[in-house]
Amino acid sequence: MRPKLKVRGQYIKDLSFENPNSPKVFLMISKSPPEINISVNVASASLQVKPTEGEQVADLYEVTLQVNIESVVEKVAAFLCELKYCGVFSLEEKAEEKEVKEALLITAPGILFPFVREVIAKMTASAGFPPLMLDVIDFEAMYASQLGGKDGKNRQTGGSGGSA
Repeated sequence: MRPKLKVRGQYIKDLSFENPNSPKVFLMISKSPPEINISVNVASASLQVKPTEGEQVADLYEVTLQVNIESVVEKVAAFLCELKYCGVFSLEEKAEEKEVKEALLITAPGILFPFVREVIAKMTASAGFPPLMLDVIDFEAMYASQLGGKDGKNRQTGGSGGSA
Protein backbone atom coordinates (compact mmCIF):
# COMPACT_ATOMS: atom_id res chain seq x y z
CA MET A 1 0.00 0.00 0.00
CA ARG A 2 1.33 3.42 -0.94
CA PRO A 3 2.15 5.78 1.91
CA LYS A 4 0.12 8.95 2.29
CA LEU A 5 1.77 12.12 1.09
CA LYS A 6 1.59 15.53 2.68
CA VAL A 7 1.94 18.52 0.35
CA ARG A 8 4.48 20.95 1.82
CA GLY A 9 4.44 23.36 -1.11
CA GLN A 10 4.00 23.64 -4.85
CA TYR A 11 5.33 26.06 -7.43
CA ILE A 12 6.25 26.81 -11.02
CA LYS A 13 9.96 26.06 -11.34
CA ASP A 14 10.35 26.86 -15.04
CA LEU A 15 7.92 28.34 -17.53
CA SER A 16 8.48 29.26 -21.16
CA PHE A 17 6.01 30.20 -23.86
CA GLU A 18 6.94 31.18 -27.40
CA ASN A 19 4.55 32.54 -29.99
CA PRO A 20 7.11 32.88 -32.83
CA ASN A 21 4.83 33.37 -35.83
CA SER A 22 2.18 35.72 -34.52
CA PRO A 23 0.09 37.35 -35.79
CA LYS A 24 0.03 35.40 -39.07
CA VAL A 25 -0.47 32.09 -37.23
CA PHE A 26 -3.85 33.31 -35.91
CA LEU A 27 -5.10 33.68 -39.49
CA MET A 28 -3.75 30.23 -40.34
CA ILE A 29 -5.50 28.62 -37.35
CA SER A 30 -8.84 30.06 -38.46
CA LYS A 31 -8.47 28.06 -41.72
CA SER A 32 -6.71 24.92 -40.50
CA PRO A 33 -6.70 23.36 -37.01
CA PRO A 34 -3.28 23.02 -35.40
CA GLU A 35 -1.51 19.77 -34.65
CA ILE A 36 -0.65 19.65 -30.96
CA ASN A 37 2.11 17.40 -29.62
CA ILE A 38 2.44 16.99 -25.87
CA SER A 39 5.07 15.16 -23.88
CA VAL A 40 4.92 14.61 -20.14
CA ASN A 41 7.65 13.49 -17.79
CA VAL A 42 7.74 12.96 -14.03
CA ALA A 43 10.83 13.00 -11.83
CA SER A 44 11.46 12.99 -8.10
CA ALA A 45 14.41 13.87 -5.91
CA SER A 46 15.07 13.58 -2.21
CA LEU A 47 15.62 16.91 -0.46
CA GLN A 48 18.25 17.20 2.23
CA VAL A 49 16.81 19.61 4.79
CA LYS A 50 18.01 20.08 8.35
CA PRO A 51 15.10 20.19 10.78
CA THR A 52 14.72 23.25 12.96
CA GLU A 53 15.22 22.80 16.67
CA GLY A 54 12.49 20.70 18.22
CA GLU A 55 11.25 19.42 14.84
CA GLN A 56 11.51 15.79 13.78
CA VAL A 57 13.50 14.83 10.71
CA ALA A 58 11.11 14.47 7.78
CA ASP A 59 11.79 12.77 4.48
CA LEU A 60 11.11 15.50 1.94
CA TYR A 61 10.88 15.00 -1.80
CA GLU A 62 10.57 17.33 -4.75
CA VAL A 63 8.39 15.94 -7.53
CA THR A 64 8.64 17.63 -10.94
CA LEU A 65 5.88 17.33 -13.53
CA GLN A 66 7.32 18.53 -16.84
CA VAL A 67 5.06 19.24 -19.81
CA ASN A 68 6.34 20.24 -23.26
CA ILE A 69 3.84 21.30 -25.91
CA GLU A 70 4.40 22.08 -29.56
CA SER A 71 1.57 23.40 -31.73
CA VAL A 72 2.06 23.44 -35.50
CA VAL A 73 -0.21 24.76 -38.25
CA GLU A 74 0.64 23.91 -41.86
CA LYS A 75 4.27 23.15 -40.86
CA VAL A 76 4.58 26.53 -39.10
CA ALA A 77 5.11 26.69 -35.32
CA ALA A 78 2.05 28.21 -33.68
CA PHE A 79 3.42 28.04 -30.14
CA LEU A 80 5.92 26.23 -27.96
CA CYS A 81 5.32 25.77 -24.26
CA GLU A 82 7.52 24.27 -21.56
CA LEU A 83 6.42 23.98 -17.96
CA LYS A 84 8.12 22.41 -14.94
CA TYR A 85 5.68 22.39 -12.05
CA CYS A 86 6.97 21.07 -8.73
CA GLY A 87 5.65 20.00 -5.40
CA VAL A 88 7.45 19.31 -2.15
CA PHE A 89 6.03 16.29 -0.37
CA SER A 90 6.67 14.45 2.87
CA LEU A 91 5.62 10.94 3.76
CA GLU A 92 3.13 10.56 6.58
CA GLU A 93 4.40 7.06 7.37
CA LYS A 94 7.40 4.85 6.73
CA ALA A 95 7.20 2.56 3.70
CA GLU A 96 9.23 0.27 1.49
CA GLU A 97 11.30 1.89 -1.27
CA LYS A 98 9.00 0.55 -4.02
CA GLU A 99 5.93 2.02 -2.32
CA VAL A 100 7.66 5.38 -1.81
CA LYS A 101 8.63 5.46 -5.49
CA GLU A 102 5.03 4.70 -6.52
CA ALA A 103 3.71 7.45 -4.25
CA LEU A 104 6.17 9.96 -5.71
CA LEU A 105 5.70 8.98 -9.37
CA ILE A 106 1.97 8.15 -9.39
CA THR A 107 0.16 9.85 -6.49
CA ALA A 108 2.17 13.10 -6.35
CA PRO A 109 1.87 14.00 -10.05
CA GLY A 110 -1.84 13.25 -9.81
CA ILE A 111 -2.04 15.90 -7.08
CA LEU A 112 -0.03 18.41 -9.16
CA PHE A 113 -1.75 17.79 -12.51
CA PRO A 114 -4.88 19.97 -12.04
CA PHE A 115 -2.63 22.96 -11.33
CA VAL A 116 -0.49 22.23 -14.40
CA ARG A 117 -3.64 21.98 -16.49
CA GLU A 118 -4.84 25.36 -15.21
CA VAL A 119 -1.49 27.09 -15.87
CA ILE A 120 -1.39 25.80 -19.45
CA ALA A 121 -5.02 26.72 -20.16
CA LYS A 122 -4.51 30.27 -18.85
CA MET A 123 -1.19 30.68 -20.65
CA THR A 124 -2.50 29.59 -24.05
CA ALA A 125 -5.57 31.81 -23.64
CA SER A 126 -3.39 34.78 -22.64
CA ALA A 127 -1.31 34.21 -25.79
CA GLY A 128 -4.40 34.58 -27.98
CA PHE A 129 -5.13 30.90 -28.59
CA PRO A 130 -8.13 28.90 -27.41
CA PRO A 131 -7.38 27.57 -23.90
CA LEU A 132 -5.63 24.23 -24.19
CA MET A 133 -7.27 21.78 -21.78
CA LEU A 134 -5.00 18.80 -21.26
CA ASP A 135 -6.60 15.38 -21.11
CA VAL A 136 -6.37 13.58 -17.79
CA ILE A 137 -3.17 11.55 -17.54
CA ASP A 138 -3.04 8.01 -16.18
CA PHE A 139 0.15 8.28 -14.11
CA GLU A 140 -0.15 4.66 -13.02
CA ALA A 141 0.00 3.49 -16.67
CA MET A 142 2.84 5.92 -17.32
CA TYR A 143 4.79 4.47 -14.37
CA ALA A 144 4.09 0.93 -15.57
CA SER A 145 5.41 1.81 -19.04
CA GLN A 146 8.62 3.13 -17.44
CA LEU A 147 9.04 -0.17 -15.63
CA GLY A 148 8.38 -1.98 -18.89
CA GLY A 149 11.36 -0.29 -20.55
CA LYS A 150 9.51 2.29 -22.61
CA ASP A 151 10.62 5.92 -22.72
CA GLY A 152 8.38 6.85 -19.78
CA LYS A 153 6.72 9.74 -21.56
CA ASN A 154 3.01 10.07 -22.09
CA ARG A 155 2.17 11.71 -25.40
CA GLN A 156 -1.11 13.31 -26.32
CA THR A 157 -2.01 14.66 -29.72
CA GLY A 158 -5.06 16.55 -30.70
CA GLY A 159 -6.73 18.95 -33.05
CA SER A 160 -7.84 22.47 -32.28
CA GLY A 161 -7.06 24.31 -29.09
CA GLY A 162 -9.89 23.11 -26.83
CA SER A 163 -8.66 19.64 -25.98
CA ALA A 164 -5.50 17.78 -26.73
